[in-house]
Amino acid sequence: MKKIILVVLTILVFPFSLHGKTINTQTTGFVQSVEVLKKFITKQVPKREKVCEIKQVPVTGNNQQFGADNLIGALIGGAIGNQLGKGGGKQGSTAIGALIGSEMVRKDKAARANNGSFVEKEICRLQRIVHTETIEQIYGYKLSIEIDGSLITMQSNRSYNPGDTISIRKQISYSIF
Repeated sequence: MKKIILVVLTILVFPFSLHGKTINTQTTGFVQSVEVLKKFITKQVPKREKVCEIKQVPVTGNNQQFGADNLIGALIGGAIGNQLGKGGGKQGSTAIGALIGSEMVRKDKAARANNGSFVEKEICRLQRIVHTETIEQIYGYKLSIEIDGSLITMQSNRSYNPGDTISIRKQISYSIF
């Protein structure tokens, strides 16, 4: 029953649409102007970059190295230990005196390095940074075309130059109302 009503309604509402004709022809037009159609795409691009900065760092690098001043401290400590030792203990007291003398010099260097002495030093590290990039992208061309004495506007994926002759498919539909 629903199908019959639908067929009757179609005939009543569009009684003459079945008696139409469409003609397709090929014609030429002349490009009058071209407008480039663009869009902007923004995207996040992660990159690893070397980031450096100047920082003030305490001077502590030299206090761990054994230098001439440590050797002098060990010699002085060894001489004092040798004077204090008696008999068979002279060798042991000399060795202990040398260790104590060298350690005193090391502690003195550490104290001097940590008493507020700073040096500027460049410190670098790799860091992940996200850049925002905006890219201009062409998505088509808006053409103004003169055809059959009229100026029409069409969109194309292909670029043309003003003055170009282009081939256009023209479709004409005839129907009785």
